[in-house]
Amino acid sequence: MIELLTDVNWWAVLVGAVVYFILGGLWYSVIFSSKWVELREIKVEDIEPPHPIIFVWTFFLQFIAVSTLAVFYAATPIDGALQGTLAGFGAGAGLVFTLTGTNGFFYNTKLGLHLIDNGYHVVGLMLSGLVLGWW
Repeated sequence: MIELLTDVNWWAVLVGAVVYFILGGLWYSVIFSSKWVELREIKVEDIEPPHPIIFVWTFFLQFIAVSTLAVFYAATPIDGALQGTLAGFGAGAGLVFTLTGTNGFFYNTKLGLHLIDNGYHVVGLMLSGLVLGWW
């Protein structure tokens, strides 16, 4: 088991986590900002800037997610950017998107909001998977 951790390319994990983090900034400020605000039924002027520690925790948690993906890759014959991207899609769509969807049923989350919030994780894991597989 410990050899799985030593087989991980930690530089690739770091870069994958940075890509995931940057995607979040683009996802919520450029790509889906107006639709996300509309679905949340809030006004842009009512949104307070988040405390900077939220960004630190976000990056930390994404680093853990990408690290976990890298350990899975170390245990499988994934080789190359395409396989890495497909495995990232499997992790994002098959695990994150579906499991958070179950929570959404209980919270009456709007489908569009679920697609935006958890589609972000699917794309983030795909891009991280691409980085891990390519590296």
